[in-house]
Amino acid sequence: MKCPVCKTNTFNNKELESGLLALECSSCGGYWIKSFQYWKWRDKHGKNLPEKPSEEGLELTTKDTKGGKFCPECSKLLFRYKVGHDLDFSLDRCNVCGGTWFDKNEWEILKNRNLHDDIHFIFSAPWQTKVKKEEALRDKEKFLEKKIGETDYTKVKGIQEWLQKHAAKNEIWAYLKDNISW
Repeated sequence: MKCPVCKTNTFNNKELESGLLALECSSCGGYWIKSFQYWKWRDKHGKNLPEKPSEEGLELTTKDTKGGKFCPECSKLLFRYKVGHDLDFSLDRCNVCGGTWFDKNEWEILKNRNLHDDIHFIFSAPWQTKVKKEEALRDKEKFLEKKIGETDYTKVKGIQEWLQKHAAKNEIWAYLKDNISW
């Protein structure tokens, strides 16, 4: 077995959670979780934990390694899946044997947000579609901010938040649409 990142074969057994065995690369600190190990742990884990919001000042960071990675078990190319949910990294999964590679700190970050028991959802089409929509919205907002400036963008966002909470938002919106001359 070779590490998908540093190509060494120095793996150590590691119990990430009670009953969840992984292989840890002693060189780069990444984890390989075999599919059957994850599902065995997931079945015993019980109730799915609710997702927690991101914490300000969280010390753990990760950096996605670039370039293609190969499965340490079957040597097939690993597919990259964006995590989303305000997390800016991807997980690498083998679509042949089902194992998952976690770069250093990715498991810990997911655990901190209670997403570690949702790993299987991250690889699903609905999850990935939602991630793409979130990215498109962020890109659209960045574009608008660049176009109109940070000060005016902040004002527009304030108006938007106020309008969304207002009891008569539909009437206000209709008034604005009908009474603004372009």
